[in-house]
Amino acid sequence: MNWLAASVDLILNLTLLVSLTILAGFFDKRLKEKSLQRSVLQGALFAATTIIGMTRPLVLGPGLIFDGRSVMISLCALYFGPVSASIAAGAAIVYRVVLGGSGTGMGVAVALSSAALGIIVRVRHNPENGPFSSTRLYGFGVAVHVAMLCMTVFLPKGDGILVLRRIGIPILILYPLATILAGKILSDNLEARRTLEALRASEERFKLSMEATQDGLWDLDVPTDVAYYNPAYYEILGYAPGEFPGRGDSWKKLVHPEDRERAFAVNRACIEGAQDTLEIEYRMRAKDGSWRWIYSRGKVIARDESGTALRLVGTHVDVTERKRIEQELKESLAEKEILLREVHHRVKNNLSIISSLLNLQSSMIKTPEQALKAFQNSRDRIQAMSLVHEELYRSRDYSRVDMKEYVGRLLSHLGMVYGQDQGIDLSCRIEDVKLDVSTSIPCGLILNELITNAHKYAFPEGRTGSILIHLRLTPDGFAELTVSDDGVGIPPGIDLENSDSLGLTLVRLLVDQLKGSLSVTRAEGTTFNIRFPSPIGDS
Repeated sequence: MNWLAASVDLILNLTLLVSLTILAGFFDKRLKEKSLQRSVLQGALFAATTIIGMTRPLVLGPGLIFDGRSVMISLCALYFGPVSASIAAGAAIVYRVVLGGSGTGMGVAVALSSAALGIIVRVRHNPENGPFSSTRLYGFGVAVHVAMLCMTVFLPKGDGILVLRRIGIPILILYPLATILAGKILSDNLEARRTLEALRASEERFKLSMEATQDGLWDLDVPTDVAYYNPAYYEILGYAPGEFPGRGDSWKKLVHPEDRERAFAVNRACIEGAQDTLEIEYRMRAKDGSWRWIYSRGKVIARDESGTALRLVGTHVDVTERKRIEQELKESLAEKEILLREVHHRVKNNLSIISSLLNLQSSMIKTPEQALKAFQNSRDRIQAMSLVHEELYRSRDYSRVDMKEYVGRLLSHLGMVYGQDQGIDLSCRIEDVKLDVSTSIPCGLILNELITNAHKYAFPEGRTGSILIHLRLTPDGFAELTVSDDGVGIPPGIDLENSDSLGLTLVRLLVDQLKGSLSVTRAEGTTFNIRFPSPIGDS
């Protein structure tokens, strides 16, 4: 047998082994990565491949056979680890021992050295961390088969020289090339597996992220109008997944009539090439007939030669709650602006009232004592006005005053001013009455004047008694305020209509401001009865 004939036989043997490597890759795609089952099954596959190759060996003499077991065992160790290598090498060793002959020792040594080199290289350069280049595979193949030729030392004297002379060069040329071919097949399978698993992981992450965000996903094939809508797309609108057809026309039918022209225009601009992305908010009809605000974002994925979009993908986000909050904020801001104008108006009116009271009172001051009393009276009147605004603030209702709370606080203040130990009992019976600010301030000032006058004049020389305040609503829509005392009463000679008393003058002016009426009863003390229209009424 010459060198060329030996090479042809080796090529046929290696071709069979490389072909069987494809089968190993086919099964590897269907096995779980880094599992004991995978290692055992791959070891068994490579063992079977190795033994099949050994049935078609190159025979140099009795007991001297050469095949591609070194290629298969080394690649099995390199790509699948020590468990697989042990199975493949163990099967090859057992089969070689069964075959027997003078080359048995070398055959066992080659199987062991091939497995050992594959494991060593795997530990240092694991192909699962990155594919092996052709150069690295070639270098690996050369190292394995240099070690193989070194194992000729286990052959009987004379046989080693015969092997090196007849097939040494073909082995160093052909076996590393076979290592490259088979290794590339395994590398490609490994890379394809890694890519597939990365794709599955990416799909799983995408699925989980879409489920977590509950965003709708749409994918439109423009030429056919066929669309994919994920389950969340339907659920946003209250539909079951697949309840309406997966077509672009389904979306168009659900858009609010007032938003269609705007939404369709943005969609056309993307399709016709004016823009590559869309971002718009519009309303869509839900299954229950309500309208949901949708924030839609999309992007053109592919266009034809003319620039027309072939495919669009995007997401839908339900922003109905956000739109509702925005509307409430706008309305709240408008209310605050109105309230601010109202505050300015009230401050201006209150300052005008205070200015008028001071002017009216200043005209009656003749002595320093009168000036001091005037300041004290002005303080009480201003306090009566400020209590109205304090009550508004406390109630958080800026449009009306709870008169029951207000009168109670006013009486508490006046009791502290005039002393609660003078034997004068202040009591009130206030029904559930709420008045607006323009009515409650004059009403409070009237109460302040009448209670102050009763303290000053109804109980002279330490006399004791009581003052009663009653406020109610009448069936005809009026508020009726009564202030009565059981004091000495107003002397008969005093004309209430023309009295020059500042307090009574203020009461008459304030009653006129309320467009009300005033009546006075002088029997058993004094009773003031005031009726005026109630602009708000009870609660």
